Amino acid sequence: MSDQLADFFSLLENRIDSGIVELMERGSATDPRDRLVNKSKFCLKPKTTREVSSILYEANQRGIQLVPIGGSTGLVGGHIAERDNQVSLSLERMNGIQFSSEDNLITVQAGAILADIKSIASDAGRFFPLSIASEGSSQIGGNLATNAGGLNVLRYGNIRDLCLGIEAVLPNGEVISSMKALKKNNMGYDIKSLLIGSEGTLAVITAAILKTYPLPINPLTAIISVNQPCDALSLYNQLSEKFPDRIMAFEIMKYTGINFLKKTGFKVRYPFLKEAPWMVLVDVDVNIGSTSLREEVLQTLHDFLDQNSANEIILSNSLEKKKEIWKIRELLPLANRKIGSLCSNDISLPITKIPDFIKDADKILFSFSDKIIVNCFGHMGDGNLHYNVFPTTEESRKNLEKSRYEIIRIINDLVTKFSGSISAEHGIGRTKSEELKLYEDKGKFHTMLTIKAAMDPKGILNPGVVFRENE
Repeated sequence: MSDQLADFFSLLENRIDSGIVELMERGSATDPRDRLVNKSKFCLKPKTTREVSSILYEANQRGIQLVPIGGSTGLVGGHIAERDNQVSLSLERMNGIQFSSEDNLITVQAGAILADIKSIASDAGRFFPLSIASEGSSQIGGNLATNAGGLNVLRYGNIRDLCLGIEAVLPNGEVISSMKALKKNNMGYDIKSLLIGSEGTLAVITAAILKTYPLPINPLTAIISVNQPCDALSLYNQLSEKFPDRIMAFEIMKYTGINFLKKTGFKVRYPFLKEAPWMVLVDVDVNIGSTSLREEVLQTLHDFLDQNSANEIILSNSLEKKKEIWKIRELLPLANRKIGSLCSNDISLPITKIPDFIKDADKILFSFSDKIIVNCFGHMGDGNLHYNVFPTTEESRKNLEKSRYEIIRIINDLVTKFSGSISAEHGIGRTKSEELKLYEDKGKFHTMLTIKAAMDPKGILNPGVVFRENE
């Protein structure tokens, strides 16, 4: 440990608490894709916003770099320290959750676990719609810092849309408090929206006020087998035209995902009688008060089948059946990680362009190498695809790893051609900082750099995330 860090820790222990500094536990900050290694040896664990303020003030005075970590579930390395003189900052001890039945809002501290927030809302008869695979361990501060999306964005929006108020600490230790339960607030710049999605580079989010919604009552869940993505797009267009505000989720999955689940030992039941190249998974909230749209939605699905656009349609007739259907989609990321991708691409495209993108991307990649397999799935209803590329065999992995960045470039070039985004919901982190500089609008990129330099002139917060340090 350097003298600088020793003096910093000693001051914090005397001023705040003797237990605020801990050795970094093995596995407490890891990269789920095993491409980055956390090098921080120490972690600070404050209990209050005031303590966070003191930490940032003293770190800023000394030029000590801090790396905020949440549940360590991020997929682009935003929580991974690159050097051993960087100090991790965890808000896991700040995990308060308070539901207000007067306005159906929920006030949370940044270290609260997403699943706990959802559970408390549910116990109160309400629904907090953020739904992601890692919700059992991800912390809401990290969700806010990355503007998490997930399965229900189509109807409810990203977490930025679910947040009314926010509290955060700037790099100089100053506390920003905008904890107001207001839907309309035009008092100057929207700092809340700026900090949400800033990936811990501008401030440390410490608390938030979140919206909740009425619990959907027995939504209709259906899984449909189709031959190609354009059939899925046709179904989405028909459903969204008739029920524009009732679709909760519209997911697309390639049959490759079923093979991956089988190969990695996950026990799922393929729902259809015959294999089909693609599947669509739909959740529709069919109840509006005492009115039910169930029969109308069913008729739309039957019409789609009659048009020969679908091969089979399976409806859930029980909670167990619904869970069985959704289990397929929810386990796909875990199966992908077990197999190990060459590159996992979290991209966003105009919905109408998704079939053409998949067709063109497949054609280009398979001409690049015949040792590649693509597992494509994602939130088609909001344009977010996880277009993930794998080697066909472990033997071919070594050679293809050498071409990994070329494969990423091919995909990103095509995303840009289709006016899409190279990061839909995972953020930029460390792994996409070079890509951001290459593909983002130059004016916007310069503006973001200017904001970073103004708010964190010493560069102490999450250095190397979003922007490389030399920028």
